[in-house]
Amino acid sequence: MGNLRSRTAGRTNRTRGPGPQAATRGGRLPLPQSSHSPPAAGLSDAASLAADPAGLMALPEVLLSPLDALALQRAAGNRAVASAVRVPLQRVGVKEDPKTETLYNKTNASGEATAKKYTMHPRYQMVRNGDTGVTVTIAIKFLNQARNTVDPADPASPPGTPPLGTLLGDPTEIPGGDERRGWAEGIAKEAATVWSGTGITLLGEEWNLWSKNTKKRLPVTFTSKAVYGVGDDADATVIVHPATVVADPDKGHPIDAGNWYKNKGAYSGDEKIIAAHEYGHLLGIPDEYSQSNEQLNALLHQAAPGSAPSVSAALDRATVERMVLAALRQPLYDQLDTALPTVTDAIRAARPQVKKRMADAAKAGVTSVDVHTALENQLAAASETALGPRIARVVTFQVTKNFSNRALAGEGVEAGFSAVALGKQIKDAYWKALVDAGSGTVAVAGLGDVSINVKGSVTATTKAGGAQAAPAAGVATSAVGPGATPGLPAIAPSASLIAQISALPATWSAAGAALEAGVNGMVFATKMAETLRRAAGAVAAPPPGVAPARKIALEGALYRAAHKLVSNAAREAARQTAAEHVDKAIKPVLSTSVADLSTKISEEVARVMKTTPAGVPALGTPDPNMTALVNAMKTRLEADKTETKGTGRDPLGAGKAAPAQDVTYSYQGLMGSSKTQAIRPDQLAALVGHFNAKLKTTFEKAFTVEVKK
Repeated sequence: MGNLRSRTAGRTNRTRGPGPQAATRGGRLPLPQSSHSPPAAGLSDAASLAADPAGLMALPEVLLSPLDALALQRAAGNRAVASAVRVPLQRVGVKEDPKTETLYNKTNASGEATAKKYTMHPRYQMVRNGDTGVTVTIAIKFLNQARNTVDPADPASPPGTPPLGTLLGDPTEIPGGDERRGWAEGIAKEAATVWSGTGITLLGEEWNLWSKNTKKRLPVTFTSKAVYGVGDDADATVIVHPATVVADPDKGHPIDAGNWYKNKGAYSGDEKIIAAHEYGHLLGIPDEYSQSNEQLNALLHQAAPGSAPSVSAALDRATVERMVLAALRQPLYDQLDTALPTVTDAIRAARPQVKKRMADAAKAGVTSVDVHTALENQLAAASETALGPRIARVVTFQVTKNFSNRALAGEGVEAGFSAVALGKQIKDAYWKALVDAGSGTVAVAGLGDVSINVKGSVTATTKAGGAQAAPAAGVATSAVGPGATPGLPAIAPSASLIAQISALPATWSAAGAALEAGVNGMVFATKMAETLRRAAGAVAAPPPGVAPARKIALEGALYRAAHKLVSNAAREAARQTAAEHVDKAIKPVLSTSVADLSTKISEEVARVMKTTPAGVPALGTPDPNMTALVNAMKTRLEADKTETKGTGRDPLGAGKAAPAQDVTYSYQGLMGSSKTQAIRPDQLAALVGHFNAKLKTTFEKAFTVEVKK
């Protein structure tokens, strides 16, 4: 609690209102007089006492220490003193020194992440409305200005070309009728609304001598104010680029706090969330994506409570696990590609039983109500009105007496079970399983979900000729299994991925097995009806420049059209059903294989990283190739950390060159990847500090912050 100043000495007949700057600065607060004006001349002593029961107007001007303030409470009472120091409205301007941040959002020729330095200029207005809430407003000046789109690294660029994205010339006013004005003002308001919706509340309490302290909750509302004149005062300036300019960081048009784009180009996410992220920079909150390992650890220590245990070791282990899996991705895929004939031959050998099951499913499914309705609707749309009464009869004939279920099912199965189609299907599914396994976020204590982004410099180590190509090939052979590669065993180990997929068709003939469950009349009918509806949509809305087909006028043509529709749709339904059956059968096997591999990686990482380098050779090595990979990735991470050790959140520092990194990290909240709108209390430390320094009264404890999202 700071000092309390009463300003009445020698001026008992002057009223002093609090004014817009009546705020605690250096622990001193002008005592407001607005609710205790001096009594009018001629009032009796009783009336004077009623108007000023505490006698505050007669107090001399003094500075009160915390003990003096408590003594004043004893003499005058809590309520009188509290009402004396309570300010109905307080407004302050916040202007911080420029803040710098380093982002590893560039990539060099080796595939490593390289850094660039950015600067923020936080400035905003903060208003305290008594004990009802706080409003933060950023006045944004929206202007027009072009950026340099010529890369100075291009040999054809003129001498003296500025860096890509540099603003050129002087900013100009956006014309009054330009649509950018309304868009910019609207998107800024939506951005502020996103911040208001995070549930930020300042928590405090007021000291009371004779009763419990008064708890206070001040919700924080964020707003924006748009100005458009070049000379207008504002807290921030934002260049608004027209819809004809596409946001593209590779072409000098990155979206940032000073440049907003009507055409967001390839930037993902809602434009109001993008703007909300940039609004956060205007408040002085740095980015939390493209961080190095040391940067993320600095962020962890900022975010976690002081008593929280360090999670740096756990984060490092998770990082090495992701590095190993990323390094193995291509060798595993290549090994499967090499061994693919073994797999596709095994699956194709099951065609006879699949065709039989498909023929039964086609016969049962083609007569469904959905298929009938879809056929009738399409024929009705394609025919003259006079043929309408005959359509139902034609459809019934084509799906019963004239329906070649065995032939069409066989053609569909052949198409779905072709070696090329199966090979692509299996490889694509395996690649996705590998990518998904390395793409999930990691829950970090005290911070939240973080994604670990392994760079191309890591995956390059296992390419042909790479330093880790040999151990990676050994792990891939062990996990996937051999194929036709010279020098490898001809029979795949029973635990290998190849052996597991190849064994699937043998299980399809059992009663109640996957074939029976996945290839049935209901599934076939659904696929066929969907195919017919898609075809009808294409006929109803032909591509530009394609004339609509002529209406069917003769009954013979109607029969031929119906037969063609039924045959094509049934063939396609059989192909889709066959492919879907294979997909459902192999995906669990692929996922299990990747999960088993991930477990082995985790086990080896835990063994190696809990052991000093000198003790690693003494470890048991059930798979020396895996151990070699883990050690290689651990060494890379440790080297990256050593090069940035002690640099905190800004590895570039003052004039420094930040070393390249093999891995970066992204927080998933609003100021990170913006995958969520999460905000943490530590991100608002500066804002709360300004409130406590400028808007907290003497009788209040320092406020803290609560965030609901």
